[in-house]
Amino acid sequence: MSEQLFMEERRRTILAELEQFGRVSVKNLSDKLKVSEVTIRQDLRALADAKKLERTHGGAVLPTNHGNTPELSFDVRLREHNIVKTRMAQYAAHKVSSGDSIALDASTTVFAMLPFLKRLERLIVVTNSLVVAQEFMDFPHIQVFMPGGQLRRDSVSLVGTPDGLPDIHLTAGFISIHGYTPETGFTESSQEEVEIKQAMLDRCIKKYILLDERKWGKIAPYTMFKLDPSITIITTKSAPQQMIRGLRENHNTVEYTD
Repeated sequence: MSEQLFMEERRRTILAELEQFGRVSVKNLSDKLKVSEVTIRQDLRALADAKKLERTHGGAVLPTNHGNTPELSFDVRLREHNIVKTRMAQYAAHKVSSGDSIALDASTTVFAMLPFLKRLERLIVVTNSLVVAQEFMDFPHIQVFMPGGQLRRDSVSLVGTPDGLPDIHLTAGFISIHGYTPETGFTESSQEEVEIKQAMLDRCIKKYILLDERKWGKIAPYTMFKLDPSITIITTKSAPQQMIRGLRENHNTVEYTD
């Protein structure tokens, strides 16, 4: 087999892996194809130049037009899909009672819960969102805890030090994610966001993911978790029923807001 033919075969294999799993890593491809990581990076660079994939730290994902979800700024996302977000947020907020301790992530979907949560007489909130914390500034009956860490500008959040979260038991945690497929599980655009969200949910008795219909079938670079029956998914009836059935077969609870 000529070197050129081997290179073409290798790159076809990379694309096949990408189509199957939605993302690939340099290390795994190096082990699978038995070539150096330098060679794999060269392959990924060439495929990215040909717009066959998009590079990520340590690997690659499908290009945006294959269903990947690029991360937009908080302000841009805040203006998108407002009616559905509000409906989901109101439904989720009804899970919270006065006196509860809850975790809220830095997503715009969870941010939409705040007007409903402010009506409660007493609440403890753990969040990595600077926007959420600021919104509660004028509500002294709501106590807010935040971790330390690095500012992540896209989500206006603090990431990087999940061990800085308060060591308290939380009644419930509410997060949103960038995408879900049965193959990749629940995925996020940032490894740091994955770590802080996992750390918050680990402290929660009840765990909720708010997932609107746009995010089903979408893939982001980093998997938060694949299938976890302790998670309740809050979504809309327009979500794909085949994926819903798969989650329910795994004993996940799926609830509709409409």
